[in-house]
Amino acid sequence: MRRLKRLDLHLLQGVNHTIEENDRVLILDPRGKKYLITVTNRVFHTNLGKLDISELIGKNYGDKIKSHMGKNFSILKPNLIDYIYMMRKMPQTINPDDACQIIANTGISAGDTVVEAGAGSGAVTLLLSYTVFPGKVYSYDINERFLKVAKENIDTYGKGNVEFKLKDIYDGIDEKDVDLVSLDLPEPYRVVGHAYEALRAGGFIFSFSPCIEQVIDFRREISKYDYTEVKSIECIIREYEVKEKGTRPKTRMLGHTGYMSFARKA
Repeated sequence: MRRLKRLDLHLLQGVNHTIEENDRVLILDPRGKKYLITVTNRVFHTNLGKLDISELIGKNYGDKIKSHMGKNFSILKPNLIDYIYMMRKMPQTINPDDACQIIANTGISAGDTVVEAGAGSGAVTLLLSYTVFPGKVYSYDINERFLKVAKENIDTYGKGNVEFKLKDIYDGIDEKDVDLVSLDLPEPYRVVGHAYEALRAGGFIFSFSPCIEQVIDFRREISKYDYTEVKSIECIIREYEVKEKGTRPKTRMLGHTGYMSFARKA
């Protein structure tokens, strides 16, 4: 049996798990600001007071810890989205609202094999890793600096099922019988043929592009192969303000972030 990392054990235990040294916890201040910390013998400084982090040991999720200014902080169990929002980031990343469309439109699940290109900081890598665990994610990138950050993030928050490759995916894909090829690249059309060879029958190719010209090139190349269920979408989210005196859309909304294109190997 694979030896579980400490983070795996932490996630498998219930919310009533007694907090131990080196556990990762989410601290929520009275204003709703979140801090993701590792439980060690140290003092953590906030503008609502200092917290003695060692006091967390022996507490349960849902308990409170008080700062030296008398402010109560809630102790919560962090989840995958907390990790994605709080991990170290370098290049611009696909936000979780867009990234979740990958799962919704491809149906990838536990045990699947995924190839991604454009690892970036590892945010989508982490989502894919959790989704297909105990399956495997192979992550390609040509930027050593980005790969280093992505690997650090995955080592910290991941599940041990990601293999990083310093390789240009435009030159080809090593893996076969893949369930999903996920692309966040300037020229995704150049991978369409390689993806077709790597995918199993029924597997998907996904591309995230900020510009419509990239989508046009991608769709043109897709039409040369036996792909089906081809579509391109964008995800626009509008939050609502709910108040006693009335409910209305918020003035600001998450508008266009990028185009997401999908196709399935027939």
